[in-house]
Amino acid sequence: MNNISIQNIIATCDLRQPITIDHFNEYEYFSSDLKLYNCGYIKNKTMIGRVTIFPSGKMISAGTKSINQSKKELKFASELLCQNNFSKQIMIVPKIQNIVARFDLKKSLNIEQLARRLPKSMYEPEQFSGLIFRMQRSCVALLFASGKGMLVGAKSMNELNTSFFELKQSIRICT
Repeated sequence: MNNISIQNIIATCDLRQPITIDHFNEYEYFSSDLKLYNCGYIKNKTMIGRVTIFPSGKMISAGTKSINQSKKELKFASELLCQNNFSKQIMIVPKIQNIVARFDLKKSLNIEQLARRLPKSMYEPEQFSGLIFRMQRSCVALLFASGKGMLVGAKSMNELNTSFFELKQSIRICT
């Protein structure tokens, strides 16, 4: 049948306080390269992704494969910042910004035909070998002739699943 799997979750939160990242490299699990980027990172062996911390107090979790894991890593980073006196304790409110998922429709697709029939789609093979299909919500599907593709831009699992269903229905109607 059809296969869809989460590849990456991007979540953010705001500590609502400035963070001094100048000495991150002196602490376990903290790192920064201020010559390259004006931010710091938190990553330990148990984390799937990593959390980026900006001097403004905004944080980004990237690299996890579930919403719960992403929220858990933001909470862990917030607690670690507090334990090491980089911030005051605060209740964080994580916000999912992007869910990236891979899928396999298990059948080949005629991309040129789909490009002509799918509304809000774009196919320029000289630029990119896949069809770009803008969905009803914030999701965008990248479709390849192999029947494999990516869904990007969902902000919830419900939106991801609804978009995948919509994608399959649109392909069925157009082929």
